[in-house]
Amino acid sequence: MRILAISVAVGVGVSALSAPASAAPRPVGYLGTPTALGLSGASPHADLMADGTVRLYFPSPQTGGTAVATCTLAGNCSIVGSIERAADLTDVVLTDGSRRAYLVDFDPNTKFKGIYTAPLSTDGLTLGDRVSLGISSEGAMAWGVPDAVLLPDGRVRIYWVEPSPQGGMATENIVSATSTDATGTVFVRDVGTRTTGGLVDFEVLRAEPGNWLAIMSTSPEDMKNPQRLLVGTSDDGLTWRINRKSLTSRKMSYLDPTGIPTGDDRFLVYYAKAPNVLGDREYTLEQATLRVGAKANAQCKKKKKKKKC
Repeated sequence: MRILAISVAVGVGVSALSAPASAAPRPVGYLGTPTALGLSGASPHADLMADGTVRLYFPSPQTGGTAVATCTLAGNCSIVGSIERAADLTDVVLTDGSRRAYLVDFDPNTKFKGIYTAPLSTDGLTLGDRVSLGISSEGAMAWGVPDAVLLPDGRVRIYWVEPSPQGGMATENIVSATSTDATGTVFVRDVGTRTTGGLVDFEVLRAEPGNWLAIMSTSPEDMKNPQRLLVGTSDDGLTWRINRKSLTSRKMSYLDPTGIPTGDDRFLVYYAKAPNVLGDREYTLEQATLRVGAKANAQCKKKKKKKKC
């Protein structure tokens, strides 16, 4: 198996949780009424297909691997296959029209988990030869959940979770690496962190010049502070401004968000939900419409909320 070394880029801007984006709008979001998908699992990734359906990847006990489901926009889903050894799968359509997946797998050489890439078949059911990106967990537990996004210039950027060097609970960082070209196979790590302070499961929903949008979850803390969904904006995908006001309640845990665009400042978001209990928990998948910007504020006003979104 060929290993591609990952180096560090010099001169890329460093960001932190408190650093505001210079041009992107203030991150404002409103999450609508959820729809249960009847699927058990977590860490979903959604692709909007040319025929208007949604392809959903998620590790699931229903298949024993990463399930592949086809869903209508209304939330009627059916599992059509499964991929083995492909945790936290995410994918992009490259500029040449091909699909490329990024996933977490076990590295037999280092004995650690790492991020790999592989061509993905048109039907989404078969991976080609896997190549390590040289991004390793190095044994860390609070690590992984990559998200890949196609940049406006055709390159690919991957975001993932890393533990903070300071350690402690709910201190994880989001970091990133950017491909050297449009093939999306060789990556250079971006300097610094994208967010700090215990944000995880980062997913870019929009990557337009000067107008980036992401959704993410908070790190699990305790029964009073379950995982919650937040939104953030950026002008370059490197420096992010996060709205700490939760999109979800504290009655359940909400995590692993992903989504597809459905209109101007509207996205269909998929996520995992679990009860706030100790020990083993059942994770199920839901979908809901996310409105951002002015559309979000209009919904908040409609609901007669006393505070802004």
